[in-house]
Amino acid sequence: MNFIRSVDASAPDLAVDVSGCLTGQTPVVLVHGMGGDHTTWGPTVRTLRATCRPTVAVDLRGHGRSGRSDSYRLDDFAADIDRVVGGLKLARFDLVGHSLGAHAALRYAMTSPARVRRLVLEEVPPMPRDDADAAEDIAPTASFGERIRGFGALLANPGPFLRYDRALGEPVMTQFQTPDPQWWASLRNVSAPTLVVSGGARSFLPAHHLRSVAEALPNADFVRIEAGHSVHRDASPEFLSALLAHLDD
Repeated sequence: MNFIRSVDASAPDLAVDVSGCLTGQTPVVLVHGMGGDHTTWGPTVRTLRATCRPTVAVDLRGHGRSGRSDSYRLDDFAADIDRVVGGLKLARFDLVGHSLGAHAALRYAMTSPARVRRLVLEEVPPMPRDDADAAEDIAPTASFGERIRGFGALLANPGPFLRYDRALGEPVMTQFQTPDPQWWASLRNVSAPTLVVSGGARSFLPAHHLRSVAEALPNADFVRIEAGHSVHRDASPEFLSALLAHLDD
């Protein structure tokens, strides 16, 4: 593990797993979902490394081996990405995120569009446009079926669950339940060709909301893979096929 050390007491140290030479082909930065860490990307990293692509798998604040924080704003997670790519001196890279990590990746791409070559958003939770959207309660969570599948993953790899800061759940959920129409307006700032991945009917996130995100972005494709919220985990071959096709297009 590498660590991006902080000189600011309010910003925690960030752990990153780097594989391959970052000065070769375009690096792929991978950002996990809430309650996970860099290890969720194991098969993805192995597949990308087989194509000679260097990877950077991030542990967001409050997750994995990164430090905990007093602040868990959604913009803080985007700032974590900025600190990692800045600390590693990545001028331009591909960015892949799942769930909370996809939302953080999208926020980063809104503010630093020139640095993101291609963007992949797996099951990205959108902000509610208004009270009607908020009433649908689509904040990151898990269905019963997803919890069963997640339990199997927990038994195989309990580390992320044990290290996850439970204090971040409430502030994150509260923000995802607060209408923010400006977030939708800011999608037009994203210049990277983007792939939005939906887990279909098995996910708690309605596919039509993710399709709306894709339609609001300037240059985006939408793919639906019937796998639930953790597409990269529960439908790995289909996810990897879509990922590689998008990154290599």
